[in-house]
Amino acid sequence: MDKRDLEQLLSDVAGGAVTPADALTRIQTAPTADLGFAQLDLSRGVRQGAGEVVYGAGKTAEQIAAIIKALRDAGQERILVTRLDAKKAARTAELLGNGIDLGYVPDVQLALVGGKTSPTGNGRIVVACAGTSDLPVAEEAALTAEFYGNEVDRLYGRGCRRPAPPARSC
Repeated sequence: MDKRDLEQLLSDVAGGAVTPADALTRIQTAPTADLGFAQLDLSRGVRQGAGEVVYGAGKTAEQIAAIIKALRDAGQERILVTRLDAKKAARTAELLGNGIDLGYVPDVQLALVGGKTSPTGNGRIVVACAGTSDLPVAEEAALTAEFYGNEVDRLYGRGCRRPAPPARSC
């Protein structure tokens, strides 16, 4: 749950669509979840406006899937997973099953569980890069900004679409 979700829940209570008791139940998740290998901050979205992000490097697919499931169970519908290689992403998607779309972006090694949100008016961001080697990092920045509700203008150099030259040996 993030600030927008909480505001919507409170609006639903005010409008009579949700009872106060049901709203309280939704809010009363433990502030953290200890998975043994990770300590999750379940109330970060309400406090900071953005929920937990999963750093995929150094974690197994099983750990990533468990974290995603725990965050979803706690009400965090959208989850950003960074530094996720293709092999680990395929295994994570398999572990999550059909109920959760991983939303994997292979060129960026990023997953957008729950997809991007519509622009929220947080701001407009320009992401610029000059060459092909910068493109994955620039696109990671752009997708992350969009995930958090920002509008993004991409300014990628003409060389960004060309394959990188072969590495030279000394």
